[in-house]
Amino acid sequence: MKQRKIGYGLMVAFALAGAFVVGFESPVDVSMPWESIGGCGAGGSGGGSGDGIKWIGQGVSGGYLETEVFTKYSVGQNFSSLTLSPHFSIKPTWSTKLGVTVPWMSHRGEVQFRSNQAPMDRSTGGLGDLSFDFSKTIGSGGAASLSASLSIPTGQYDIKRGTDGAEMILPSSFQKGSGLYSLTLGWDYSRDTDKGIWLYGLTYTHPFAMHLISGENEFNDTYWKDYDHSDDRFEYRFKPYGENDLGAFTPPSVGASIAYGYRGRLGIVQSFGVTFSAPLGVAWISSEKVGVYDPRPDPDHKAWSGAFVYGIEFSDASFPVFLALSLPIHDKANAADPMDEYDDSPMKEWNAPDWDDFLQQWTIAVGIKGCFF
Repeated sequence: MKQRKIGYGLMVAFALAGAFVVGFESPVDVSMPWESIGGCGAGGSGGGSGDGIKWIGQGVSGGYLETEVFTKYSVGQNFSSLTLSPHFSIKPTWSTKLGVTVPWMSHRGEVQFRSNQAPMDRSTGGLGDLSFDFSKTIGSGGAASLSASLSIPTGQYDIKRGTDGAEMILPSSFQKGSGLYSLTLGWDYSRDTDKGIWLYGLTYTHPFAMHLISGENEFNDTYWKDYDHSDDRFEYRFKPYGENDLGAFTPPSVGASIAYGYRGRLGIVQSFGVTFSAPLGVAWISSEKVGVYDPRPDPDHKAWSGAFVYGIEFSDASFPVFLALSLPIHDKANAADPMDEYDDSPMKEWNAPDWDDFLQQWTIAVGIKGCFF
């Protein structure tokens, strides 16, 4: 459990910093970077994802409510997924933005719970975890910004497949949600050049769990009805670490990104970027057996991951279009100890890139923006 509490102090520190930022008002300055110019918000969009894709461009103008819609298709050697993520945002003040993302997804792929079991093809889809975000431009030139986003567990995370007598809970990559709240704090900085802009970003993400009203694990009356509920995994109001009610654990993580946007051609902005992220701990997965509480280290845990991203915006003041391609890269996962599958020490080791998997996975994205009112 000590491993699972990594980053609690960091979460508190970031939360205090975020509270300070919310109450801080920076003076209005018209010398904002070109990537942020626009009546209803423009430039690099907030947040981002594991594929590293985020909007970089001239943006849109002329309205109060901004809509950004991304459609992403990801494919690997034995899986594919399609995600539609509309993001709606408003600017209460010149320097602040509030938004919400409503993700819809579809997953297809091969599932093999253990190496001695036959693989099966499975598919899932539907509404994922909602996310609310806040960002604030700081500094006299408006080149830096601080952001915070909070995802809430609206997506189902105990999807099962199989016969009535042999249902199995699917892996997290097939679930629509995480079963966790997740706070992400970010810092972004931009620097103009003659024909473009450099964008730098840092993020810290901290998952946690809570049932402030019921004070109970949501599966106490179903999956865990035969378990002793005196343990704090079954009776709790707040857990400062990312263990969901099935027992799966998601550690906090840190990330960094750097990108260059080139605007040397009229009406087109091209961008090139690199992202990197690393979990501050080892992820654990829940048992695939319904009614069995038996978490274990994730055999597919990655000690680090990154992505190379190319994007191009066809700039239009009213209706820009953004296309992107992302190629992920990650370290080679270490196999669990065959004598002790609960030993997470092999997963803590950092390895060289898994070149066998590089170029076997990719994500393409199409995005559109518009302003209303």
